[in-house]
Amino acid sequence: MKFKLWFKIVIFLFFLASISFLVWQKFSRETRELEIEYPIAVELVIDGFRYQTMTEVSSVSDFLKEKGLVVSSKDLISSDLERVIEPHSTIFITSNKKLSVKVDGETKEINTIRRTIEKLLKDEGINLNLFDKVEPKLKTLVKDDSEVVITRIEKKNIIEEQEIEFETVVKTDKKVEWKKEKIKQEGENGLKEVEYEVVYKNGKLVSKKKLVTKIIKEAQPKIVVEGRKIEVASTQKGLASWYAFKGGMYCASVKYPRGTWLRVTSKDNGKQIIVIVNDYGPDPGTGKVIDLDKVAFAELMSIGAGVIDVKIEEISSN
Repeated sequence: MKFKLWFKIVIFLFFLASISFLVWQKFSRETRELEIEYPIAVELVIDGFRYQTMTEVSSVSDFLKEKGLVVSSKDLISSDLERVIEPHSTIFITSNKKLSVKVDGETKEINTIRRTIEKLLKDEGINLNLFDKVEPKLKTLVKDDSEVVITRIEKKNIIEEQEIEFETVVKTDKKVEWKKEKIKQEGENGLKEVEYEVVYKNGKLVSKKKLVTKIIKEAQPKIVVEGRKIEVASTQKGLASWYAFKGGMYCASVKYPRGTWLRVTSKDNGKQIIVIVNDYGPDPGTGKVIDLDKVAFAELMSIGAGVIDVKIEEISSN
């Protein structure tokens, strides 16, 4: 009997406590609601920019209307539109932005709620390489109707094999007939490895910088022996003057045909030059037998001399 009595008492007390809690909860809520006095302070964060404002309304949707803010279905808002705004609460709004991204030869039209270019590219799965250039910069805030341009930049080192062209070396020999050529050694190209740093922009080569050259095989020069043996075929004496023509070791002759090699000796000082006939002259009646190019004349005598006495020897060549 005592057990049953105690059991009834416990049940009664539990029931009484439950009723008391429900009454207290209802009273407390009503009390809190009655404590809200408008206007209340609200913090509004739009795309990362914070604004402190006051409002006379209680719901988020009314608050947006009050502030003249239009939120589209693509925008992101932190609160349900019908939620009651409590004092000093914060409402976050991230607006949708439309922009274009130029990358890998195509233009992508993108809608995003991301704040920076870096996060936008990550969302779109656009991976950047180490040297890629992004304009505007990655940390730039996304702007509506803007354009992002990604330039793919690739830097790498390459090694190329290249031929080394052989040189031709001419050696003279006074025992060999004048101007006759003999090949003493054939030339052979060499081989080298050249390392370059190359830079590509969007797949096009824009820079190629030589770094290191390694000789694999030296080039073998071609050696040509050219005769300098002088045998006189005929001689001529007379006056020589000068004229400006080719600017080299040339002369004009009436007696000797073009292509003839002549040794000319100044009778005044014994100086000698070897010239090749490449013109016809001097004019008849001038008393001169040869016209030397100005450059050749200067080897024998000062240009101011004008005319000098010379001995001309035709060099025999077959």
